[in-house]
Amino acid sequence: MRFTVFTSALMGGLVSMAFAQAVVDPFLGEPFTAEFYDAGDNNQYRATLVSYPFGASGKSAPQDSAVVQDSTAAPQDSLNGTVNKPKAAVLYIHGFNDYYFQTLTAEKLDSAGYAFFAIDLHNYGRSYRQGEVLGELRDVTSYFPEIDSAWKKIEAAVGKDVPKVLLGHSTGGLISLVYADVREKGKDFDAIVLNSPFMEMNYSWLMRDVIIPVLAPIGHYFPNIPIPRSSSDAYSESLLKSMKGEWEYNTTLKVPGSIPVDFGWSAAICDAQDIVKAGMNLVSPILVMHSGCSVNEDEWSDEYTRCDGVLNVDDIRNYGAHLGPDVRLVQIPGALHDLYLSRKEVRDHAYSVTIEFLDNIVKK
Repeated sequence: MRFTVFTSALMGGLVSMAFAQAVVDPFLGEPFTAEFYDAGDNNQYRATLVSYPFGASGKSAPQDSAVVQDSTAAPQDSLNGTVNKPKAAVLYIHGFNDYYFQTLTAEKLDSAGYAFFAIDLHNYGRSYRQGEVLGELRDVTSYFPEIDSAWKKIEAAVGKDVPKVLLGHSTGGLISLVYADVREKGKDFDAIVLNSPFMEMNYSWLMRDVIIPVLAPIGHYFPNIPIPRSSSDAYSESLLKSMKGEWEYNTTLKVPGSIPVDFGWSAAICDAQDIVKAGMNLVSPILVMHSGCSVNEDEWSDEYTRCDGVLNVDDIRNYGAHLGPDVRLVQIPGALHDLYLSRKEVRDHAYSVTIEFLDNIVKK
């Protein structure tokens, strides 16, 4: 493989790389690839497009495991031996304090006939560069150039006529909604799938309705003022295999508990949420999935194994119902905040709902 620039530094699990081409993904290995690229008005933001080769699952049911399976057989057309065209291209956008590592999502969607891609946004995951502030944000729209670039790369890979799907988890769901809104009310996207979207702060009514509206605008003028963060690691405990969960991931990039935030981050999130709460009228069919319950305790309890430990599911339902004229709200009983990281029977339910929804859309 030829490339013009190659710099690699691995320090405490953090990677800084610049390539002219996609390479084998440094975190997940084959068959995943990663393409590191710069975006923004001055190319100031580093982003990463993670790709799963269409057909790598062999269209068989993927093994349900946190370990990536190296299967490279593409589905063949029985008449001419050519690779089948995907039903749609899906771009996954991760949430806060997160990056793409859920290999099963790629395998499930690929086995159902969908080309899967994921983006690590700037200041996150593979895109993080030494010296940056992990997760730093001042305006949600700063992500848009790198998402635009990701779609151009996806179109080059699968064709411009393949239907497009946004799949966003938590803050990635919020970003997906505002991005679609700015891009002509979502008309370029055949569907939007939201996995526990972050449309409201999970605070008491006093904090949410009185204190935050007063304090959030300060973040535009004094963005670096830190905000105290919760000391609870309960949600992380529900995920990590080394604790009470099933998953392995880089805890330097997806920090137990939470990464630090400041007034600038809060102002950016509140601005985006205000757009959602004002009513969006998106034209894309939208699937909004959420758990059947929420838990907001500092100490560990068994509820963290079957409820959303980050957001209030009532907020997701309330705001999700008003995103556009074609919204399907689905409750996934027993689900964690990230539905796809819930226990097997629950995540299988979430995947089934996702694929059924997409199949019904792309057949129209």
